[in-house]
Amino acid sequence: MKTEPIVLGIDTGGTMSDTVLVAEDGSFVIGKAQTTPANESEGIINSLKDAAKKWGLGLEEAIRSLRTVVYAGTIMLNRILERKGLQPLGIITTAGFEDTLRMGRSRQAWNTLSYEERLHAISHFHPEPLVPNNMIVGVRERILITGIELVPLYEKEVEEAVKILIKRGAKAIIVMFLNSWANPSHEILAEKIIKNVLAEMGKEIPIFLSHKIAPVLGELRRLNAVVIQVYAAEASREQFKKIESSFREKGCKAPLYILTNYGTVVPPTFERLIHTITSGPTGGAVGVKRLAEIYGFDYIIGSDVGGTSFDVTAIIAGQPIMAPYTVIERFEAAVPSVKTESIGAGTGSFVRLDPVTKALKIGPESAGYRVGVCWEEGGIENVTINDAMLVLGYLNPDYFLGGDIKLDKKRAEREFERQIAKPLEIDLISAAWNSYAMVSEHMKLHLESIARSLGFSPESFYLVSYGGGGPSMVAAYTSGLKFAGVMVPEIAPAFSAWGATLPDLGIRAEKSVEVYVPPLPGIRPVGIAEMIMRGIAQLLGIKIRGKEEIEGLRNLLIQNAVNVLSSAWKELHGYICEEFRGVGGEIEWKAAVRMLYAGMLDDIEVDSSSIEATEELIKELCEKFDDLFGRVYTISARSKEFGYTITRAVLTGYLKLPKPSMKEETEVGLKPPSEAFKGEREIFWDGRWYRALIYEMDKLRPGNVIEGPAIIESPASTFVIPPTNRTKLDKRRIFWLGVK
Repeated sequence: MKTEPIVLGIDTGGTMSDTVLVAEDGSFVIGKAQTTPANESEGIINSLKDAAKKWGLGLEEAIRSLRTVVYAGTIMLNRILERKGLQPLGIITTAGFEDTLRMGRSRQAWNTLSYEERLHAISHFHPEPLVPNNMIVGVRERILITGIELVPLYEKEVEEAVKILIKRGAKAIIVMFLNSWANPSHEILAEKIIKNVLAEMGKEIPIFLSHKIAPVLGELRRLNAVVIQVYAAEASREQFKKIESSFREKGCKAPLYILTNYGTVVPPTFERLIHTITSGPTGGAVGVKRLAEIYGFDYIIGSDVGGTSFDVTAIIAGQPIMAPYTVIERFEAAVPSVKTESIGAGTGSFVRLDPVTKALKIGPESAGYRVGVCWEEGGIENVTINDAMLVLGYLNPDYFLGGDIKLDKKRAEREFERQIAKPLEIDLISAAWNSYAMVSEHMKLHLESIARSLGFSPESFYLVSYGGGGPSMVAAYTSGLKFAGVMVPEIAPAFSAWGATLPDLGIRAEKSVEVYVPPLPGIRPVGIAEMIMRGIAQLLGIKIRGKEEIEGLRNLLIQNAVNVLSSAWKELHGYICEEFRGVGGEIEWKAAVRMLYAGMLDDIEVDSSSIEATEELIKELCEKFDDLFGRVYTISARSKEFGYTITRAVLTGYLKLPKPSMKEETEVGLKPPSEAFKGEREIFWDGRWYRALIYEMDKLRPGNVIEGPAIIESPASTFVIPPTNRTKLDKRRIFWLGVK
């Protein structure tokens, strides 16, 4: 009887399109094909064919049994990279803020650079705005941060602004007024005026209001969010329709969903589609969180080695760290996401010599899906880390992508000799090893810096290595870090696609609130807390003579927090219900807030036990924040006596979707079966050659132990076991890498 897949996970990266077909019992197969940027559906279908044939299924046969299809990938990101979004766009903004996009923030000049590059101003540059200044018009109006109108909207100026933008060819109009998150009345009025003017001119173009896309504090990040939504997300809906259509033509009845930046899935019709723009790395984070749940780990780090980048995400106290904004090609946008730290280091990274110092340099530019000089058809002339691994004996030139792509080892050796070895006056093998070791060291430093920035040493974390390049580099980039355990899933090449199959349908909404909560009873207000409470007392005409007045003021402030939070959650509840209109099923709710100690700069997200705000809930949130802050930044950093600021209200609505389990097998003996053994080949590791045993990954059985030096091959990845290491396959087909 043939296996019937029920869920398809898709992850399209800059290099490869990965698919994973998952059956009801948790069994899975992986498909891999090169990404086709011009038409992503082509690469996805090729990858799906590759997966289906491993279960003896034809393409249409596999598609017909699917209940859910989930996409995670780079469609929108590619539009920004290639500057092929909807343009020109017009912006109407508060007078005096016309240069917001052009000025940006200093962080946008270096936020994607390595630590080394951040030190040198010559490396810094601001991204070119997606909307030029001549398409931005200011009008007089002003709403205060409190939501109070200071200057009314000058309606005639809005009318003139529309005419100017239409004359200049605007295909959509964005309205972004200062503090519209606190009071959107001016944006709503501007929309009415714009519609009237467009009707008079006989024009029909879409209008977008910033408070509907990102109702949060911070005009640059809010404006970036709405600009990217209109520029890339709206234009990408057509691409999603193509993907859905290509599946429909082949008999698929399952709905297409897109993975969000924060670990749920949404339909392509979702209004705030920008919430899916970095969905690729999120799939990996969701998968890592699932492993943490299965194995009972509170602290775990996921490391994704692709062809272009090295992405790291951390799970703290069983939950991924949520970031209130997302960096999208250096633009900082008010889009919530699982926090992922990336550097430009992957298996396709270019290996070059600095033209001035002649020092070895790795990346950040990459060959992407074109592998390296070892694949002549790719047209790459610069050697890459893939070429280095081929020279060192790690990669099988006849088994890359299961043999679909043949690699030319002699060409890789010749070019590495010419480009790197001869100019450095070293031998070929040293040049290849130094390149491999250098990129591994970059990854190791990146991992260690993330662990320590969270207040922990690497020993506190388990590590999961995935991505097509993870297994081939994990032994090198974890060497000496002493993680609690190093895990390499058999599904590593398509781990992010597998992670995409796990979430429920869910919509997350946020709103800035900026409300102060005083220190809890029993804690004396000091410093900034005392200043804030005395200032509020003065405004209210309350004279503080003793404890009684302080307690009264404390209760008043807590009640204010209850009112503000109730109002915000009610508004978010209405928005989510509207988005779910027409979708069957009972919505499950999860509320949260973002909080910080008063006077601090960085907030963290705290889950709420209820969506009904009460005084007891406010106190519970403060206590939860104290505990979480202590676990993230260490207990000694807690500052309860300053009081708290709730910066955002967060609400997520969920609808359950069918999802696969993780299959478990019975562990057998330590010795691998004879059919798993493929032969031997020479590999180079840290100064000398070794004779490595070669195994086929899917023929190994749970309980098997492989001693290094060894290579475990699969069509989609290569697991390198150095002479200093060994690995054991557990019952869930996770390899545990250890030191001898």
